[in-house]
Amino acid sequence: MKTRMIITTAIIIISSTFSFAGSKERTLTFRDALGRTLTMPAMTEEATEAVPFDTSAEFSRIRSLDANRVLDISAMIKPEEEQPLPFDLDKVFKAVTK
Repeated sequence: MKTRMIITTAIIIISSTFSFAGSKERTLTFRDALGRTLTMPAMTEEATEAVPFDTSAEFSRIRSLDANRVLDISAMIKPEEEQPLPFDLDKVFKAVTK
């Protein structure tokens, strides 16, 4: 059973790779469950006006804000309650140093 799943997954991955590699035209192809195919030409869209800011610097700034955001979870965590020790530390240290 495990072998069948591995082979099926490999066939799907390889066939999807071939479908992307074989398309030399710029078209989008959609297929539905009934076997119908819709093919649409795809064109790259050119920017008509210049952006008023440096896009790479702005994207870098936004990414660094997300990556360097401090996540404070102190409100979700209760501090541990300290319990008294069952022995006296002074006696233990005096016994060890003697």
